[in-house]
Amino acid sequence: MYSIHDIHMLKYGFENADTYKNYSIECKAMKNIHFKLFLTTIIAAISASNPVYSLSTSAKSQDDYIYLMHHLRDVQVMIENFANEDQRKKYEEISSDFRNAAISFYAHDFVFYDKNAKKHRRKFYLVKLKLAELLDGMAQSYLSRAKDILQGVSKDSFSILIKFNKGGYSKYFTKPIDPVSVIGGEKIYKSEEYHLYYNKSTIERYLRKGYKIFQDAENIYKHPDMEVVKGKKEKNDYDVDYMVDSFLTVIKNCREAKQYGIEIYKIIRKNNIYAIQKKYDNYNIPISNPEPIFDVRIPENYKIDANDNIKLIHAHEAKKVPADFPKSPSIE
Repeated sequence: MYSIHDIHMLKYGFENADTYKNYSIECKAMKNIHFKLFLTTIIAAISASNPVYSLSTSAKSQDDYIYLMHHLRDVQVMIENFANEDQRKKYEEISSDFRNAAISFYAHDFVFYDKNAKKHRRKFYLVKLKLAELLDGMAQSYLSRAKDILQGVSKDSFSILIKFNKGGYSKYFTKPIDPVSVIGGEKIYKSEEYHLYYNKSTIERYLRKGYKIFQDAENIYKHPDMEVVKGKKEKNDYDVDYMVDSFLTVIKNCREAKQYGIEIYKIIRKNNIYAIQKKYDNYNIPISNPEPIFDVRIPENYKIDANDNIKLIHAHEAKKVPADFPKSPSIE
């Protein structure tokens, strides 16, 4: 009978036990090398995907530069449209600090090791911290305006839903009416209200979505994690990024919530456009979807929000309106 040892020797053609032993040792050594190479590959992959392990201070400064440049451009429109005087000064200060930090960073000697790398990163950190403080106030302003628009349009919306929904006046919209009838008062609704019966579901859907997105914005702003981070005396870089990103998300959601409210006004006031159609024709303004500044369906005091929602500066847009162009009714 052959042993397992003998079978291996015969199978691989080894002449004696010493030759087989040396082969076994070499195999084990190769396996160890392959295993170490495998571990090295895994560690390298993790390091490449995780900035905690891979990014140098200089590389992080580069990321901060790109991050701040992107957000400062976006914030500029918000400041132009809604900032008070203190917030405007704060934004100018932040922009100045960013320019100085960027100049300092790009002026460093492009060497393998930059001894001032931490200094550049610190400057960008302070700019982000100031930006977070500014955006906190801007987020509050957006929340307030979104709430005002939704509450304002809700009054008209629920009146329409009560009047034109099933069980209200809906029977009169499906009942045949003789156009040459001499009976007075046969129609219980006004002709300019006819479209509301067919758009009531859209109004209700927009109202629901607007309030849902507004609530999401409030939840982000009042999140317990946000309260903890804002209460810290010393905030690290990740805390500041969290604040900036969260406040920007709040503003984004508020813009969307406000737009739903504005779209409801555009449905309710549909006939405003047809009332001044000649004006639109005179100035070659498309009647199907006019720019917010020319849209008489949008309340005059909410046109600034309509422009801001598509990242336009309201003061600049207002300069395009002719002196004799009709203004929209405002909401008190």
